[in-house]
Amino acid sequence: MIELKNISKKVVKADVNAPILSNIDLCITKGEFLSIMGPSASGKSTLMNILGILDVPSSGEYIFEGTNIISLNSRRLADFRNRKIGFIFQSFMLIPRLSVEENVEVPLLYSKWSQAERRKRIEMVLEQVGMTHKAKDLIVNLSGGQKQKIAIARAIINEPELLLADEPTGNLDSESKGEILQIFQSLNGRGKTIVLVTHDQEVGQIGKRILTLKDGVWAKTDPSSSKVGAML
Repeated sequence: MIELKNISKKVVKADVNAPILSNIDLCITKGEFLSIMGPSASGKSTLMNILGILDVPSSGEYIFEGTNIISLNSRRLADFRNRKIGFIFQSFMLIPRLSVEENVEVPLLYSKWSQAERRKRIEMVLEQVGMTHKAKDLIVNLSGGQKQKIAIARAIINEPELLLADEPTGNLDSESKGEILQIFQSLNGRGKTIVLVTHDQEVGQIGKRILTLKDGVWAKTDPSSSKVGAML
């Protein structure tokens, strides 16, 4: 589904090119659940941004279902990202003044769907995350765990090929964290491809394959672990 070839990312600091990622190779198969782990400043978020087409590498190739992402212009990149990728962030990124259903509907506002079709989709995704009873509530009245459930519903409403979750449980208590991880497992069980970035060892174990970044490169891992897979 996805192949990264020799991806590197550098930023200029004090007139010097500082490497953030170096020669990253990665293959992600359709329906996979991959956890990418590592400490702060390891390059996790940069890699997630490249996978999500929110940033571009300094060099290398990014192939998504046969499309060379690097070759697309800005308009086509935006269209590809909106159709193919759903995002879930640690800070939820919801609109406080809107209701639950209005937040979930945002990705559909410029779509071809009729109002009736939008209602069906909203009801469907809220049911998947167990939040149909909160449809009319304002976001400001929800707990952190409830907000993240709504963020997941919003991320999947366009039926994206890939879900990217960046520290999705970082602001949650242990009970809410468990509920969110169960939702991810359920979505993956339905065939959704998920890449989860975290520094939390407990959260990372939910992935069916685990890779670790350290100083912008893949860290060596214990080959006896059943969850450690080849990068290519």
